[in-house]
Amino acid sequence: MPKRIIFPQKGQVILEDFSLPSMGAGDIRVRTLYSLMSIGTETIVLQQKYAPDTHFAKMFSFPQLKTGVQAVAEVQAVGKNVSEFQPGDHIYMRKAHGSHQVIPAANCSLIPEGVDLKSACWAGLAKTAFRAAWAGRFELGQQLLIIGAGPVGQMAVRWAAVSGVQMIAVVDLCDERLKHAENGGATRLFKGQVSQKLEEIRALNSGNGPSLVVDVTGNADVFKQALAATGRFGKVILLGDSGYPAEQCLNSDVMMKGLTIQATHDSHDRDGWTQRRVDELFFNLVRRNQFSLSSLITHEFLPIDCQQAYDLANQHRDQTMGILFDWHQANYA
Repeated sequence: MPKRIIFPQKGQVILEDFSLPSMGAGDIRVRTLYSLMSIGTETIVLQQKYAPDTHFAKMFSFPQLKTGVQAVAEVQAVGKNVSEFQPGDHIYMRKAHGSHQVIPAANCSLIPEGVDLKSACWAGLAKTAFRAAWAGRFELGQQLLIIGAGPVGQMAVRWAAVSGVQMIAVVDLCDERLKHAENGGATRLFKGQVSQKLEEIRALNSGNGPSLVVDVTGNADVFKQALAATGRFGKVILLGDSGYPAEQCLNSDVMMKGLTIQATHDSHDRDGWTQRRVDELFFNLVRRNQFSLSSLITHEFLPIDCQQAYDLANQHRDQTMGILFDWHQANYA
């Protein structure tokens, strides 16, 4: 019987049986091998850390059946109109944590030979961070500050590195996260709050401060600090998806320094950069060892231990980076 992870109520996680829908002509049926937790979004939903008038409140309620958005699977069967996949192929998909799925073939990406299947799970968060890379036009010679070195921040660091960004400065409270950022290409590391390192940050870029700042935290206090840290006529990219957006307020830095603020979201398909196109670019970079993912998966769980996995994510965020569910070892029918 297929299994899936759901949130029956606030703070509670269980593994339950479920029935797959019928497969249509354009669908494929797959067996999940691995799924990666999107720690920030999933814990926001699980703990209901969002205001009642936000998109979170419109999209999520309990019982919550959609608990994840990134997984790797093996194709078991294909619909009669599907020619791009065949049984045995490995695919990446944006689906919840579950042992099996029926999904439109058009919503999947083929994982090429030479890409580690566990590493392929990062494609979803890599796409999320790519939105900031595209909006900020990561390029040669750029002076960039990334605030927040969690999973999405790590992906932003790596997009900056492959884009040739000259200075990739990263601020975070955790030594381990900063080490991961350095391994991914960060050139300057600041441990602590932005406010504590503000003078050092403003001294960057020949005293002009960073011209581009990416705030991955979704935290209102950090947003204020990001505005203070950004150089004159610079740009602030909001990559973190806040549960309390009304608390993210402008201040005099915006007007006095002529700042530009741009929000980015995983759903922002722009200029032809669809999920599949970003996936293809990501997989090619991973296969050529240009997008370092080494050691980013810090914890692995069997699906039956899902409550333990989410407790870890909620209570010890600083000790985690990638939390992986191993469906392959669970061997559900």
